[in-house]
Amino acid sequence: MFTLDDVTEKSPLFLVELYLQTQGDPSVTVSWFDIGETLGLDREASTMTAENLFATGLAEIKTLSGGIGITADGVAEAQQLGASITSKGDSGLVLGNTPVLNEAACQAVEKITADLKNNMGEKRLDFDSLSELMADLKSIDAQMSSPNSKTAIIRECFRSIMGVLKKTGDTDSLIPLKILLGD
Repeated sequence: MFTLDDVTEKSPLFLVELYLQTQGDPSVTVSWFDIGETLGLDREASTMTAENLFATGLAEIKTLSGGIGITADGVAEAQQLGASITSKGDSGLVLGNTPVLNEAACQAVEKITADLKNNMGEKRLDFDSLSELMADLKSIDAQMSSPNSKTAIIRECFRSIMGVLKKTGDTDSLIPLKILLGD
């Protein structure tokens, strides 16, 4: 059963996905069921999470059949969480599927790893988790020093980091990683 804690955990991800699907445009209407499906939520969980965003003023109901839009406050909050839209309408922080990282992806990886390193002391990790996180960050640093940083290696390092962060319950740090990985 989907609980209030689940709603609290999924709401930022739901908001970011709403932002991406609407391209940050409050006049666009999308289905909250489609957003939930993208995040692996069933209809009930999607409804509960959308209702949480309505209650906080980050989204608004557009149609009675599940159509919602993002509010100006929702746009600001999603951007604060790390979501961005490029001029071509693509999400700005996604790694992509190319064998080698492009310049935009390199910048996104560097920003996220810097944030992780700066906030590592606040995560209250046990020794093994901290060692695993540091090893993954060192692997990313090694790849980033290459003139051809391999997307697949960096993606797997970030997936490992996500596993460590999930164990700690650090859902805020997961949001930029999920955006970057396109998960």
